[in-house]
Amino acid sequence: MAEQHKKKRRRSEKQQPRAPEEWEEQADAAAPQAAAPAAGAPPAAPAAAAEPTGWEELDQPQDVQQQAALAQQEEHKSLSKHAKKRAREERERAIREAELRRLQGDAAPTSTTEYEQLVLSAPNSSFVWIKYLAFLISLGELDKARALADRALQTIHYREEGEKFNVWVAYLNMENMYGSEEATLSLLSRALAHTDARKMYLAAVDIFERTQKAALVEQCLKAMTRKFSESPEVWLRAVKYRLASGDAEAARKTLDRSLQSLPKFEHVCMVSQTGLLEFKMGDPERGRSIFEGVLRNYPKRLDLWSVYLDQEVLLGDQQRIRALFERATHLQLAPKKMKFLFKRYLEYEKQHGTAAGVEHVKKRAMEYVEAQAAA
Repeated sequence: MAEQHKKKRRRSEKQQPRAPEEWEEQADAAAPQAAAPAAGAPPAAPAAAAEPTGWEELDQPQDVQQQAALAQQEEHKSLSKHAKKRAREERERAIREAELRRLQGDAAPTSTTEYEQLVLSAPNSSFVWIKYLAFLISLGELDKARALADRALQTIHYREEGEKFNVWVAYLNMENMYGSEEATLSLLSRALAHTDARKMYLAAVDIFERTQKAALVEQCLKAMTRKFSESPEVWLRAVKYRLASGDAEAARKTLDRSLQSLPKFEHVCMVSQTGLLEFKMGDPERGRSIFEGVLRNYPKRLDLWSVYLDQEVLLGDQQRIRALFERATHLQLAPKKMKFLFKRYLEYEKQHGTAAGVEHVKKRAMEYVEAQAAA
């Protein structure tokens, strides 16, 4: 009986599965034997690397591909709106630079065939279309140039509003230079209906002023100040034209009309910008008068003081400049604003003044700091 029990125990041990530790030990023991070549047999050739099939990406497990796609989506989402816009502008700038290099280099197109190939490769680029337009004008092919401009406006994608606008401006410029006044006004009417009318009016004023067509300028100014009476940019363009023409009285009347039409929150901007134009293009005394009037009503507007000081510094009258700095630094403004004014005063004295002037500004600044600390 004892012998039978021993035999049963041995049979049960043989049938039991081995533990993982035993599997590993047997695998380790078998590995050298499998790797060793048979005696007298030639050495085995190294295994050849698998050639790429082009389907490796699809051979990846599905979950790995999904994770990669999700990672790309998250990276795209993480970009801010400003970053996306900056990246898009960088791409557009790179394309423009490449086009410029091609048009200005040794390989610049010299025939209509080459230009046709170029516009086919960049159909939304106003730069390429306008270069092609200039090429046809140089050959005296005005009818073909007009047809090309119409074709460009039809070809450029409707979302590329800026590119279309550039072509409209070039087209109007061409018609103004080589066409009749009637054809120019007809084209302007078309452009106003298909693009930003305010921008188009402003561009038309620039074109007509440059070619000294005062009647067309007046017509555009009258139309745009009536249609866009709440736009400071439009009124300022009208004031600029009056000052450039030497008509100070008309500029003053235009300013008065603008203040009747613009919203109140735009009045300070309109008046200060008109004063700036007076300094640059008109009479500095009128500019001073305008700024003095604005500062009487808004004495704590640091931006107005800064612009006023800039203009006086450009004119270079040191007595006026120092008097204005003294007035500004005696104001009761917030400490941050006063620090800005004292810093500008000190920089001016260092560049244009004397050591005594520098010490005077430092002393004034210390007095202000001590007064603030005692308050």
